[in-house]
Amino acid sequence: MKKPAPRPPTLPIFLLRNAVARQTAMMPLRQAASQIGLSPNALRNFLNGAAPRRATRAKLERWLAATRAPDREPSVGQLVRLLDELGADLSPSQAAALGRETARFLLGAYEAQRLSPPRWVRELATYYRTSHSR
Repeated sequence: MKKPAPRPPTLPIFLLRNAVARQTAMMPLRQAASQIGLSPNALRNFLNGAAPRRATRAKLERWLAATRAPDREPSVGQLVRLLDELGADLSPSQAAALGRETARFLLGAYEAQRLSPPRWVRELATYYRTSHSR
């Protein structure tokens, strides 16, 4: 059976390296490498700054996505700062609109799936409704 071709990279290399380093920090290198499907030397070299091959990078991204569970819900402050960074080149009114539309989109996505929006989504919508309304 033929293996699927590796996906194109989705994370910038420095973010991938930092995320893998955080996830593997509390386990032996051999154990982490075995879970990822790499040799210990390949994992060590990557963590020390070597550029990974495409297949190695795909393995790292797949492993990270499969093992990384959110530690906690994001705070409204984190989300607002992220949206402010994303809208850094926009005018203040456009940045506020970005926040409102993002909150509206998230609420709608949960409602479309007939799921109750998580607390952080409701808080984000409230934040942009009350402090950045137009």
